[in-house]
Amino acid sequence: MKAKKPQRRQAVKKPAETGPRRIALLIGNARVRNSDGKGYALDLPGIDKDLAGLGQVLGDRDYGGFEIVSLMGPSLIEVRREVARVADGLRPEDTLLIYYSGTSTLGRDQLLYLPVSDSDVNFLEATCLDSEYVLSVLRRCNSRRQVLLMDGCHSGAFFVNNRGIPDGFCAITACGPKEFSYGDAAGGFFTRLLVEGLRGAAADADGDGVVTADELFRYVLPRAQALSSPSTPQMWSWNLPEPISLVQVRQRVFVTYRRADAAMADALLQRLETAGYGVWLDRSDIGGGSRWREAIEQALQQADAVIFLVSQPALESDEVYRELARAIELGKAIVPLRLDPAPLFGWFKEKLGAIQHIEYEANDPAEKWWSRLLAALRRARRVPSIPEAPVPAAQDAPQPLPPAANRKRRSPPRTR
Repeated sequence: MKAKKPQRRQAVKKPAETGPRRIALLIGNARVRNSDGKGYALDLPGIDKDLAGLGQVLGDRDYGGFEIVSLMGPSLIEVRREVARVADGLRPEDTLLIYYSGTSTLGRDQLLYLPVSDSDVNFLEATCLDSEYVLSVLRRCNSRRQVLLMDGCHSGAFFVNNRGIPDGFCAITACGPKEFSYGDAAGGFFTRLLVEGLRGAAADADGDGVVTADELFRYVLPRAQALSSPSTPQMWSWNLPEPISLVQVRQRVFVTYRRADAAMADALLQRLETAGYGVWLDRSDIGGGSRWREAIEQALQQADAVIFLVSQPALESDEVYRELARAIELGKAIVPLRLDPAPLFGWFKEKLGAIQHIEYEANDPAEKWWSRLLAALRRARRVPSIPEAPVPAAQDAPQPLPPAANRKRRSPPRTR
């Protein structure tokens, strides 16, 4: 069977810019051939989905803003050349991210080796991308904002017997040196958690609108440990002047209100969007042909917080009640912004009476209500201490690799 040509997608070359560059090299390898050239010693599903998911969020101008270079199934010479190329010519203020998903194994010297498409299972140490080569390139690189993300078994062994870690460096690995990394046909569980943390506001622990490498690790660690087949992600950093920014996040806000308060809702919409928030109002955001109930349900599920414009008409509205009840059921943070002195009663008092309300004061030149509203939204986006929905783990136990290698990167799924 003829081997597939490695898939490579490189970012379109951009005009020269004076600002810092952000470049991400994403490497994936799913297959290693048997020594006789017939069939595969390794054939893992989901690696392409890992690269696609991470590339999408990192390359999105509204989130990561990285130039993406993606290598799926490269040969050894191709991947070594590309590691050297992306690191060449960078400045201290530039950001370089290198990611690997696929097989990874410990050699006889206990160093970490990353198989590629032309690796030989009988001579893995000689035919794999080795950790020392990657580190040697990074040590020569001028960037002082370097990030390494590793999704593979034993990935915590990347630094065993290394000859030095470069300054301005941060690494997050899927597991410890003696642990396994797991996945299924949809991709690696560790990578799925990375994408989940980068895509929304949940990993933004301090609510400043930026997810740093430190915050991403704190988001991923408890969720990976909560899986039924747990692993322990690890993090290393060296001489970082400040945390490395990975993505900008746009907090999504749902506003529930009564039609009588539409003018205030519209003014709040414009002001929040100017401040960088994504705002959903049922009147303005449901297009022709959309099903109203389904649109509201989807908007509530995607929201990071719900602002309740409290007024007498709103307290008498069945629709406002239903939206708030569903938001509470979904565990959303409710931020009441009081427009008039109407007292809470019944269900509203029971569910919202203990929440601190923000008093809107139109004639306050200091606009204390606005700063209080922003502070409440920042608190709403902070990471919960207990993961709400851990990624399901594979049911299969890890299987041994061919004798020349030591381990598979992740257990084979029941179906492809």
